[in-house]
Amino acid sequence: MRKNYINWVLFCTSIAFLSACGSEAPDELASTEAPATEKSRPNILLIVADDLGYTDLGVYGGEIDTRNLDQLAIDGLLLTDFHNQAVCAPTRAAILSGTDNHNAGGAMHQAPNQRDMPGYESYLNEDIVAFPALLQQGGYNTYWAGKWHLGRQPHQTPDARGFTRSFGLMEGGASHYADARGNRALGRPLAHYVENGVPVERLPEDFYSSDFYTDYIIDSIDAGMKSGDPWFAFLAFTAPHWPLQAPDEYIAKYKGVYDDGYEVLRANRIARARDLGVIPREAEVYPRLEIVAPWNSLSDEEKAMSAKKMEIYAGMVDSLDKNVGRLIEHLKAIGEYDNTFIMFIADNGAEGEDRENFIDLTGVEDIENHWTYDNSLENIGRPGSYVSYGPAWAQAGVGVMRYFKSRSSEGGTRGPAFIHHPDLSKKGEINNAFASVVDLAPTFLELAGVTHPERGFNGRPLMPLQGESLVPLVFGGADTVRREDFTFGWEVFGHRALRKGDWKLLWLTSVSPDANQLHHPTERADHWGLYNLAVDPGETNDLSVEEPEKLVELLVAWEEYVATNGIILPDMSL
Repeated sequence: MRKNYINWVLFCTSIAFLSACGSEAPDELASTEAPATEKSRPNILLIVADDLGYTDLGVYGGEIDTRNLDQLAIDGLLLTDFHNQAVCAPTRAAILSGTDNHNAGGAMHQAPNQRDMPGYESYLNEDIVAFPALLQQGGYNTYWAGKWHLGRQPHQTPDARGFTRSFGLMEGGASHYADARGNRALGRPLAHYVENGVPVERLPEDFYSSDFYTDYIIDSIDAGMKSGDPWFAFLAFTAPHWPLQAPDEYIAKYKGVYDDGYEVLRANRIARARDLGVIPREAEVYPRLEIVAPWNSLSDEEKAMSAKKMEIYAGMVDSLDKNVGRLIEHLKAIGEYDNTFIMFIADNGAEGEDRENFIDLTGVEDIENHWTYDNSLENIGRPGSYVSYGPAWAQAGVGVMRYFKSRSSEGGTRGPAFIHHPDLSKKGEINNAFASVVDLAPTFLELAGVTHPERGFNGRPLMPLQGESLVPLVFGGADTVRREDFTFGWEVFGHRALRKGDWKLLWLTSVSPDANQLHHPTERADHWGLYNLAVDPGETNDLSVEEPEKLVELLVAWEEYVATNGIILPDMSL
């Protein structure tokens, strides 16, 4: 389904908000070809939000004030079946390589039998070439700002994988402020930042992640203007990833908005999303998770704390949106906006784990680093606090879908996404074609007129691109990215999925992927289910018994996916 929806979105988003508020890659590559004319090559801006839910933006049914992102989507092409790799590092590896993350590295929390195995390195390996290095060789300036999470050794940082200028957070879970506190439960008492390959000793006193990363991209674009070369910028926001923190004014903007609770919010968002056409009207809603208590069973104190967390989360998304607005206005001011291809995505589904509960941080002194955490109602959202919003609000974030980040269900892998450029052939439309983060590298390379080499340094073979270019969809007459019977697979923490056309094979595992028990036990797990996503994106109606032939067909395809991509299922018994 495709439709023009500009007027409706303008009306819906304004009403919704008013009612709610108040080895170094460049040296290892074979040569690449540059296009004949610079004029035909656009600037490319990729914006990635961290842990953003499917329904968080206004154009997907959300009540948060995201007017800048909404306007870009309204003037662009909005995608309803765009998929990531369910968790941050694998998604980033797939983006940069254009291939399945198991070929590229970028694994997280490996089981004992996965450690040190090819494709499970926790950094971008040498079997792939990161596409920014190809753009760089093809005459582009390339910029990175935000979370990297793909290795922190000197040969693994952004500058070593093709970025002309970079400022990166090396891992996740860091404070959004200058204190740079991490999560001790994950072995990260302090965050690590690297600028252009050099470790950053101290952040500016006024550091707030979304502001700083946007400023860095703006400064990088300005610094490269004198060269006259086109540019690629990867703006990797760490918002709204935990710890939930936002400037006071953004938190105050949402005071009282979520007092009716997460069940009401989820119902309201789903209703608006159906009206907007981004969730099918006939789609059943995956029921409230067993680990989620009914809102009205909470005490007044529990409700106040829970609602405050959602207020902070909304403030983080609002701040992210305002920073995108600043960047867009700057591009307009310097005359670069009309020649910039913009893509916005989320790196995974909404975060549903109670991250602060893996260790009691409230009022506990960190002897080594001489600080305490204050997670009182009055202080959460500020420096020195460390909270997440948990599975209840995450279910509102994913809409009708099943589960959230870290699982291969739709709630983990399907995210908001849109494309903007003045010359789009489908401007102001919704498109329901399946697309994936592995499609970004071939898309950007085609836009830049740069080819992907078969071999790198000393003739070493490189993994081929597995993605498909989105160029025929966004600038041509194509309505789909892949043929109708395409196959696509996922594996994350033992959760497995195989997509073939509208059909999906899904196995969720109840076993935690690591000894630290970083994930809630998964319900309805440990068996294969079969779902028709055309009518059931919530994965509520298992058709494995009714459709035995289709089940076998997808099981065969799953085994092919495993063999092709070197999948190693986690074995926690070792």
